[in-house]
Amino acid sequence: MLRDEEEVVRGLQSEIELGREEALLYLKILREGGIPRAEKNRSTEILLSRGMILLSGDGSRFIALHPRLGIANYFRTYQERVTRELRERRMRVDRLILELIPVYEATTEKKLAEQGGK
Repeated sequence: MLRDEEEVVRGLQSEIELGREEALLYLKILREGGIPRAEKNRSTEILLSRGMILLSGDGSRFIALHPRLGIANYFRTYQERVTRELRERRMRVDRLILELIPVYEATTEKKLAEQGGK
């Protein structure tokens, strides 16, 4: 069905940040329409946490969301996390700037005073 499965696996790894095991499991769930709940492991937990799979209505199987939804869910979460991290980093940088401004200004004032005294 896939033109190049290995390329898709690499794409899931690089663009969606899945491990190889999770990428292969996601493809398996897509192909087979689900896997038994008894097969729950670390990889299913990762896919669940990213919103790419869910437990079926009767609770017996893990099923994949439509890729448009599942991958979009993950990417939206990723985007929100990166945005939050950038905002937090910007606040830390702003605090650092505020810490450094008095040093710069004191040095500038000192230089001006020295030049004025000559």
